[in-house]
Amino acid sequence: MSGYILCKAPMAATPYYIKNTGTNIYSIEELCYFLHRNLYLVDENLMNAGLCRWIGQELGMKELNRRLAFLLERGAVPMEDFLCEILRSINYLSQEEMRTYRNKISALEKQSPLVREKLKGDCLMENRKYVNAIRVYRAALEQATQRQSSPRFSGSIYHNMGCAYSRLFQKEEALSCFEQAYECLHTRDALKHYLLAYSNAKTPIEYESRVAEMKVDEPTRQEIQDAISEFYNNSDIYVQEQSVEEILGQMTKEYHHNTGV
Repeated sequence: MSGYILCKAPMAATPYYIKNTGTNIYSIEELCYFLHRNLYLVDENLMNAGLCRWIGQELGMKELNRRLAFLLERGAVPMEDFLCEILRSINYLSQEEMRTYRNKISALEKQSPLVREKLKGDCLMENRKYVNAIRVYRAALEQATQRQSSPRFSGSIYHNMGCAYSRLFQKEEALSCFEQAYECLHTRDALKHYLLAYSNAKTPIEYESRVAEMKVDEPTRQEIQDAISEFYNNSDIYVQEQSVEEILGQMTKEYHHNTGV
């Protein structure tokens, strides 16, 4: 986690480790911050007896431990009850913030497991946990194939996975994902992402050949060429790598804005 959190409650000698993000939690304030900011990462791996014991033993919050354990003993505990019990323990959110948070939980619980898996991957991307995001996206793609989900949905997963590979500088893997995304979506934005990734992974001659083969229209070709020119005008190789990532990142924002996925 980034930033500073003012902690008034006791700090734990042994942190609670959240595997998805590699985060060590030392206080109830940090736990509330994580739950508030990373709702899409909350699942049965976090809502468990181990967390309850840690709260009771390491933080000394015996009453909260008792209430959470009681919820778990009842069986399939509603996410809203479990999370809000923790947040209320230190009045972490205002009434309005809590109402918004509850609505967010309610909306999430109405989503299918497949959509929730994709949202988990997106949240990992926001936390810059690219390897974990790729693992989650691959699992989501397997589910999407089994359930014969729409090409649009699969394309959005391939697109985001391509961004994850790109940020790991795994150019060929990123290119493969962007190609799959374009095959699913057949949109101009998907084409731009694919060709930018292609230019980054292949030689200029190979790129020109691919553009000609795909019969790319002149406006699209010029947009991509402008982005590539900006990339190659940088003299430092390392900065060039960063420039490509920034371009892909900006195009990703535009993609989500245009598609709503």
